[in-house]
Amino acid sequence: MKWALSLILLSVSSATLAQAWKTLPKGVRLLGYRNVTTSKINSSFNQFRSEASLGTSFKIDADSLNKITNNALSNGSSSGAFNNLVVGEYKVDASAQAQVNGTGFGIGITDRIMFYGEISYYNAQVNANIKRTAGNNLKDVANKLASSSSPADQAVAANLRNLVDINAGTIQSVITNYYHYKPIGNWQGQGYGDMETGVMANVVDYSTWGLLLYPGVVLPTGRQDDPDILQDLGFGDGQFDFFTEAASGYIFNDYFKIGSTFRYTYQAPSNKTLRVQQSEDFTLSAQKGKFDVKYGDRINWMFNSTYTISDWISITPVYRFMYQLPTTYASQYTQANKWMGNNTDKQEHQVQLTTTFSSITPFLKKQFLLPAQININAVQTVAGKNVPKAARFEIEFRMLF
Repeated sequence: MKWALSLILLSVSSATLAQAWKTLPKGVRLLGYRNVTTSKINSSFNQFRSEASLGTSFKIDADSLNKITNNALSNGSSSGAFNNLVVGEYKVDASAQAQVNGTGFGIGITDRIMFYGEISYYNAQVNANIKRTAGNNLKDVANKLASSSSPADQAVAANLRNLVDINAGTIQSVITNYYHYKPIGNWQGQGYGDMETGVMANVVDYSTWGLLLYPGVVLPTGRQDDPDILQDLGFGDGQFDFFTEAASGYIFNDYFKIGSTFRYTYQAPSNKTLRVQQSEDFTLSAQKGKFDVKYGDRINWMFNSTYTISDWISITPVYRFMYQLPTTYASQYTQANKWMGNNTDKQEHQVQLTTTFSSITPFLKKQFLLPAQININAVQTVAGKNVPKAARFEIEFRMLF
């Protein structure tokens, strides 16, 4: 659940402009605002690229109890009856929703070079609760063990009869009192995300096509995940990112244009205090440690085509692709480094439909006083790996002055 929630991070990138290679003229400024509302997110695309509940289901049985108690409960029992023990089955239902308000600013340094910066403010809600979905067979297993002639089996039978039934409240108690997490439940948070800034350079500009290159940096201004809260949502990942992006496009005629961008992001290593994973299949841990974390480098590719209906209105379908390499962990906890890095690569496919209302062309034709643009975006994640299945609705406003 943690990795899925941490991916609900929304940028205010201006990469969907049809003429993606254009920059602001010298001295011209751009002010942008974006409001983003996600749908209620209940599922994600898992490591097998299939859709799964955002929460998790788990069973406490003989094997898991032995791992938790370091084989103390089985106490040397050799009976196969103990291996059939089931204490209970449980499910953590989870859903998340976020609203983001982003602002951006740009200014033309020359007619071909511009500076820009953007930052978002998040308001996120996560709902999570534990439910029991199946009971135990403690009595049946205890009776079978008690009938054995083995003193070890009889001792285990006595332990099982004294074992407290583990209901959802008991699970919550173990999480808070033994592992020292804050209770699983509803969580709400607000705060700024990471800030992005960079310089755009128009290196090729012909009448029908061009090329824009821009390097930039993402500053770690956003709230990070709290290792003591299982269901919280980070608004930033806590390290500097350095990226290079190229944008290009082609104008076929007054009614049809295409555009594309490609970005490569290097995520710099950072030092974090995290929970030290104790086994490959069980992520809860009472122990914390210092880790050097290197999130995987990421590529983003986008392609769009714009259909102009009039000087005022256009429609732009967009396809987006993201791939991120696995995360690596370095610390004194050698085995935990490996376990925590397992299954951390990510892939995402999104489709978007943008309706644009713009007064820029009428302004250039001296038919309107103010050059501005309103974009209405509908975005849906349609496939992926280790990412939430999320839909979002966006309204953007951009003004030139």
